[in-house]
Amino acid sequence: MEHFPAVCCFGGEPFLDFHTNSSIDPTDWSADLVKDPINTTDLLPSLSRSLTQLGIDITSQCKIFNITFNDLADQTLFDTYKASFWCRCPIGHFGQSCELQESTLPISLPLVSQDPLSSPPDPMVMLLVIAAVVLALMAVLAMCHKGRYSLQK
Repeated sequence: MEHFPAVCCFGGEPFLDFHTNSSIDPTDWSADLVKDPINTTDLLPSLSRSLTQLGIDITSQCKIFNITFNDLADQTLFDTYKASFWCRCPIGHFGQSCELQESTLPISLPLVSQDPLSSPPDPMVMLLVIAAVVLALMAVLAMCHKGRYSLQK
């Protein structure tokens, strides 16, 4: 079985990307955290160099995972689809290893939007509307009562 290194920075977690819309999801792979990342950075010189250029210390801000497949069929599926391991990034980070930071963090929207152009309804208008509704209901009840009274005669 092959071993695949995956580097996830700023709390990212590895996942398997098949570059397809189908629902392929092999579950027979494991991502073991490498306990001694200092010796492992020699295995990833190009990634280590590019992260250093971004100002990211791979030993303190990133985790290195050793990914292996438990099943030969899943590894064959990985090879056939030319899949790759990426990282699910926390909010504010993106990139294959979550190494890039967004320039602006997403904002949380308020639950109720208050438009400064709309003002609350006038209390006098509300009173007139309520009075009109009450009068209309009284008129309907009066007609029903009068209609029933005239049918009884």
